Amino acid sequence: MGKWVASAAAMMAALTCGVRAQAQNSTSSPYSIYGIGIINTKEDVASAGLGHSGIALAPSEWLNLSNPAGINKLDSLSFYFNINLKGFYAREESGYEKASIYSANIDGISLGFRGRKWLAFAIGYAPFSSVGYKLDEYKTIVGSGEEYKVQCTGSGGLSQAYFNAAVTLFKHWSIGGNFSVLWGTIEKLETSYFNAAIGGENIFNKRKYQANNIYWEVGTQFDFNIGENNFRFGAVYAPEIWLHTSYDQIVYNDVSRELMHDDSTPDRFRVPRMYGAGFTFQRKKLLGTVEYKVSEWGSIDDVKFKDRANFRNTYTISGGIQYSPGTPESPFYKRMRYRMGYSYGRDYIDLKDANLMQTGFSLGITVPIGRSLNAISIAYEHQHRGTQSNGMIEENINTFKLGFNIREVWFLRHKFE
Repeated sequence: MGKWVASAAAMMAALTCGVRAQAQNSTSSPYSIYGIGIINTKEDVASAGLGHSGIALAPSEWLNLSNPAGINKLDSLSFYFNINLKGFYAREESGYEKASIYSANIDGISLGFRGRKWLAFAIGYAPFSSVGYKLDEYKTIVGSGEEYKVQCTGSGGLSQAYFNAAVTLFKHWSIGGNFSVLWGTIEKLETSYFNAAIGGENIFNKRKYQANNIYWEVGTQFDFNIGENNFRFGAVYAPEIWLHTSYDQIVYNDVSRELMHDDSTPDRFRVPRMYGAGFTFQRKKLLGTVEYKVSEWGSIDDVKFKDRANFRNTYTISGGIQYSPGTPESPFYKRMRYRMGYSYGRDYIDLKDANLMQTGFSLGITVPIGRSLNAISIAYEHQHRGTQSNGMIEENINTFKLGFNIREVWFLRHKFE
């Protein structure tokens, strides 16, 4: 067990621009120019196949980290190790231009086990937010009519390393807490290209933000049975936190001459309060789950990170169904699990009086590896974000996730007569 823990510790050691995007980091969305970028979900691939639902799930086959109490059903004899990979292909369109983007990266690493009959643990790493864009804008010098190009690029985001503990208070009620360290760097560069007619000098405006702090979530789950029907309710809550932020801005020209340097401390920015609730129904081979989640982004008012956009509260409604045709003793094809999900929500960016909505449809499958407890999970999601109205950008994103769920029996003692 020691070598597993050591390995895990080492692994965790302005949209007014036109669209001409290219992939960078974990996202290529032009909407990642705002705030701390596109917010990621801390979840297993199986949960992604259920429309990113997990608040009311407590599986025994994989680590559900969507709710801090969601690991309360882990097998007491098993050690769990999950690694998730993510790849995407996106098509972005404005009223006059199109772009295709693709990228791939690690989406999370986690391990967990049950320390006592009533206590379970998990630790892991996952991206918290992602920034990655490349946009072009053409501006005109007032009075001269001369046009010049401004290229906007951004990269980085926030990461999180977390510790999760879940306690079973009574047979059907559990609570949990997830404590994370958030940290990361966001870099933004605006390059103004001036031709010889207007000076021939290129100007670079580079801004760098570094942020970190402690973040925590709590959750609870309660379940009961009526005949062969199992019902489970779940809820999660995370308070608003301030992030400690440093800021550095340098303006220079293409002959490396510094024109301006500002390293003053910016207003700290915040991660807003979040809360949600979910419900799961299971009968024999069929499971259905639904949840509702709110994040109060409307309270964010940090000028340096707003970049000409307002923030507003978000909400997401999501759900999914899972079909499990067999039992652990069944033939291979009956031990597979099939999933389908859907999500609908409002983005936290309030831009040009447009409703930036997100919709997603997902499919998933878990394939067992031989007769062992190990499995491979696969999820596909088609997501739509944005609009082409008011000169904005519409995104169609195809995301593929691959998860390796390694489950080994470690705590079994053999008795010899």
